[in-house]
Amino acid sequence: MLKRKPAEIVTDAPLDALDRKILRLLQRDSVIANQALADAVGLSPPACLKRVRRLRADGVIARTAAQLAPAALGYPLLTVVRIKLDRPREKVMRDFEQRMRALPRVVHCLTVAGDIDYVMLVRSKDVAHYQDFARHVLATAPGIRAYTSEIVLNVPKWTTEVPVDET
Repeated sequence: MLKRKPAEIVTDAPLDALDRKILRLLQRDSVIANQALADAVGLSPPACLKRVRRLRADGVIARTAAQLAPAALGYPLLTVVRIKLDRPREKVMRDFEQRMRALPRVVHCLTVAGDIDYVMLVRSKDVAHYQDFARHVLATAPGIRAYTSEIVLNVPKWTTEVPVDET
């Protein structure tokens, strides 16, 4: 499995209005043709492509990916899992994170501050499939003191878009 490091922004150059417009459009449709993108922002195709390449090189565009429909692939159930580690020390956390990265059904694993240590989003085929995950992964994982699970009933909003403000 390919490990990706978080992109680092390597330039201090501020984003101008055209960069921001390009970013807004690419977030909505990352496969938009360069000609269409250039037309939409009022640039020539070569100038637009140069900006997109710079935004990628600078780490502003971290990656491009297809957003899939989980239900179409047989994973309609989304569960929010809150995890409290027994001892949230560096090695325990590193080991836990490594195990979670290796599980394709764990679609997000977030380290959080507060009463718990992690919040995860887990995809499953149905409740029984999630229950099997909880029994065989969460209940047996070393270092987990406790976990709670909440089945998501509805998703009124889901986006991967980051606000691209003018200021």
